[in-house]
Amino acid sequence: MIKFIADISADIPKEIAEQRGLAIMPFCITADDDETFVAGIDYTPQMFYDKLKTMKGVPKTGQTPLDCIEETYRKVGANGDQIIHVAIPEEGSGTINSCRMIAKRLNEEEGFDITIVDSRTYSFANGFHVLAAMDMAEQGKARDEIVEYLEKSYSRDRAYFSVDDLTFLKKGGRIKATTATFAKALDIKPILRTNEGLVEVIDKVRGTKKSISKMVDYAVEKMDDPTNNEVIILESECPEKVEFMKKQLEEKLHPAKITTIDIGPIITCHAGTNVIGIFFKHKEEA
Repeated sequence: MIKFIADISADIPKEIAEQRGLAIMPFCITADDDETFVAGIDYTPQMFYDKLKTMKGVPKTGQTPLDCIEETYRKVGANGDQIIHVAIPEEGSGTINSCRMIAKRLNEEEGFDITIVDSRTYSFANGFHVLAAMDMAEQGKARDEIVEYLEKSYSRDRAYFSVDDLTFLKKGGRIKATTATFAKALDIKPILRTNEGLVEVIDKVRGTKKSISKMVDYAVEKMDDPTNNEVIILESECPEKVEFMKKQLEEKLHPAKITTIDIGPIITCHAGTNVIGIFFKHKEEA
């Protein structure tokens, strides 16, 4: 049997992870008062949104403790099952290198069978393909075929985000303070894209509705077979933006399904709340 591990940055809802028997690797978060807490499967996005409102500064993410990684591997692989762990990108955290080190030791010294896949992306753009890979395993697909699917999908597909408040990106050192001030004054909304483990600015538009329309236009241009595929709306405490995006998607694209997923604590640490994004399966490149 093949068992799967994702981490908390994949933003897979708790109820889905529990229903599917998916193990979730936690992450450490340090608040402004140096309080460190572990965000795992029981730490919901709403819990973090509420906590964020009481913080004075910008929280920081930290690597998963080594003993926690090993404990997770031992628990999931206790019956000799193969393990596929889809991890946060190497560009976003050193955790994956710790995972590789521990997996290598367990594989070589104790006969574990752990394969680690770099997701190259964040939030449910990661989690979506984890669940699809689990479907493949349930259909009897072999590990190598599943890993090939994951690597191809993560290389092809992107998520797009619009950040309403640049304070977190500014304090986190991801944009210049002068850029943030200028953007706020002119109501400029940067559109961000995940790309090979990095997050990059690909466009700037003026106003929230224009930024959402722009992201929907990306889906119209790049989405593979909309009438048979799903669009994922990624959001953190912005229901009005979600409704506007849904309306735009229904008018312009007519996808088979639209699903809304809460952005979890790892991304929120770096972007704040009131963030909206979109993810979908992209067309194959010619």
